Amino acid sequence: MCPDRVPDFGGIGERLAELGQLAHETADNLAQGRIRPEELQLLLDVSREALRGAAVLELLREAERKRQENETFLHIGLKLSGKLNLDELLRTIIESLRQVVDYDAAGIFLINREKNQVDAEFLVGYETSDRQRLQKKFNEGVRVGEGIVGWVVQHAASVVVPDVHTDSRYISARDGTHSEIAVPIVSGGEILGCLNLESNELGCYGKQDLEPLHTFASHVAVALERERFHREMIVKKRLEEELSIARRIQLSFLPTTMPLFEPYDLGGLNFPTLEVGGDYYDFIPITQTDLGVAIGDVAGKGVAAAILMASFRASLRLESRSNYAIPTILQKVNQFLYESNPPEEFVTGFYGVIDRRHHILTYSNAGHNPPFILRDGREIPLEVGGLLLGSFLEAQYAEARVELRPGDVLIFYTDGVTEARNDEGEEFGVRRLLDLARGYRDLNAMDMVRRICREVQRFQSEEFPQDDLTLSVVKFR
Repeated sequence: MCPDRVPDFGGIGERLAELGQLAHETADNLAQGRIRPEELQLLLDVSREALRGAAVLELLREAERKRQENETFLHIGLKLSGKLNLDELLRTIIESLRQVVDYDAAGIFLINREKNQVDAEFLVGYETSDRQRLQKKFNEGVRVGEGIVGWVVQHAASVVVPDVHTDSRYISARDGTHSEIAVPIVSGGEILGCLNLESNELGCYGKQDLEPLHTFASHVAVALERERFHREMIVKKRLEEELSIARRIQLSFLPTTMPLFEPYDLGGLNFPTLEVGGDYYDFIPITQTDLGVAIGDVAGKGVAAAILMASFRASLRLESRSNYAIPTILQKVNQFLYESNPPEEFVTGFYGVIDRRHHILTYSNAGHNPPFILRDGREIPLEVGGLLLGSFLEAQYAEARVELRPGDVLIFYTDGVTEARNDEGEEFGVRRLLDLARGYRDLNAMDMVRRICREVQRFQSEEFPQDDLTLSVVKFR
């Protein structure tokens, strides 16, 4: 608080002035040899009273300053507990600050870590021209370490400048400023920015102003952290809503019941992670004797992945009923996805048709993990096909035909199964998957899927990123 703005108490200051005048007159008489002994004693008494009065006045002023500080801090605490936005909180803090530490201009400056500079977040007391000049300077970029504000941020230290024009760090932004004080804004050991005050008077600030200013800076830190927490909660809520929508989309396109397609037994499950991906499996009735079998994995997560998966499913189902040539089906699906989505959004997929009259599987693999046919002691990978879907407009796809035999087990899966990792970082792998399938091959298709998925989940560690787990099985009984 500037010296000429402190309050008087009960006329003590005025009384001290009168004592000073009396002491001055008595000292003149002493110097001229015109003082009597009783006047000399009076001079001594006056001096003692003046010293006591000065001490009392200083104590009263300090007590008043503390009272104002406490009252202001209580006021701010009450305001901070209300539902105010960040601008309102900062304005409340800055306006309340004037009751404890006077200023002609004030600013809150925050670190922009991406640009390694200091940004002017909140300003008061600047004329339009000064504000424009200051904003222009900070928009151009005041580097951390530049100016008094930048120095405070860089060194995490307070500074009191009695005369800014004698300080080489000072950046002129306001014509009337003569003295300045600045303290860092700190939260949890992290420097967030700087609280800066400017005065039109020389030597307005002293060390006694640092303590209350640090308290106000801590209130600013609380307001900033509260805003950051609120912003994070909004983002989290929006993400949760997005994931919920994506999950509903994904679930709506997965089979709820398995088609009856004797002598084949069908089973499939999808276990989502907390982050919704784009895994997809399907059994598509085409005719009384033909059944489409599909599995796919969409790049990405969230609503975008779910929508891409929906596009893949819709186009695959449409083309599978319009065309019988599997390469043509995949070419048209690829063209549709290419024209509808950016190249970085793609699908790995497998599509085949089981003909139960002749027990033939005709298929094409579009960049997906190869499914397998387990037959006695053999494992037949289904690899023939072409590129993934949606990234290359002119992609071509080949097809292959495999004769199916009683006892064959077809295993379809996404990489969420084989790339699951345990605590040591070891992947589940194709070998484990096929060994488990052999071990459970006497179960029906759905029970096989459940048992295998349970083993994958036991194997998987929470320490590593998780993906959707999708598995489907077809058994030729």
